[in-house]
Amino acid sequence: MFFVLSKIFWILAAPSHWLGLFVLATGLCLLLRRPRAAGVFSFLSVVVLVLAGTSLLNGPLVRALENRYPRPAWPAHVDGVLVLGSGFDVNILRRRHAPQANEGVNRLVAAMAVARHYPDARVVFTGGSAVLIGAENAESVTARYVFGELGLEPRRLLLEPKARNTYENILFAKELVKPKRGEVWLLDTAAAHMPRAMAVARKLGWPMVAWPSDFISAPDDHGVDIFNVGGNLGLTDYAVHEWIGILAYRLGGKAL
Repeated sequence: MFFVLSKIFWILAAPSHWLGLFVLATGLCLLLRRPRAAGVFSFLSVVVLVLAGTSLLNGPLVRALENRYPRPAWPAHVDGVLVLGSGFDVNILRRRHAPQANEGVNRLVAAMAVARHYPDARVVFTGGSAVLIGAENAESVTARYVFGELGLEPRRLLLEPKARNTYENILFAKELVKPKRGEVWLLDTAAAHMPRAMAVARKLGWPMVAWPSDFISAPDDHGVDIFNVGGNLGLTDYAVHEWIGILAYRLGGKAL
């Protein structure tokens, strides 16, 4: 139920969706000859466009997330790395015989670097399908393919194919791995997603070292180019999604 509600809520809460709704409402009001209402909705459209279509909002929001867990130095010993899925579309892999272009592939590359640095470390990938309707294919299929192409030995790879969100990612992976006391595990996910993932790991009692990848910003930059409206809208959606996710997980008792 939490998964379904979160998907429905985000359809209504994404800033870019609000922009589209306000523009649509403006057009309908003009057709219905309601100029005052059209003026209100057009003003709201401009407000959302300025806030979400530029770096005014997303720059500070993303930096605050990504600066919380900087990449540390290599630990002396690592028992394994847990890689969280990033929404790989398995249908593309099966129909084109090559993986989807997705920024999350960077976390697979980061995991390979860990595997080479620690020859005895296990690599665990967790990811089912995050699609609300028609979810049939686990993104762990893509992970297996990419890791194989990168040369990871199959015996070192564990796949968890059922998780649909961050909480299930770490819960199901913990049940699969059964980490022992004193083991050192790295948590590999997007830097902006790391605060929520680490909060879930704390809630589930799995001590982990944050190993962020998929960085979007430098520690002191200002986000996407101010004229890149499409990029800024997407980045604002992403940043707002993460901040709402942190709040929802804490209110729902799924994170500390």
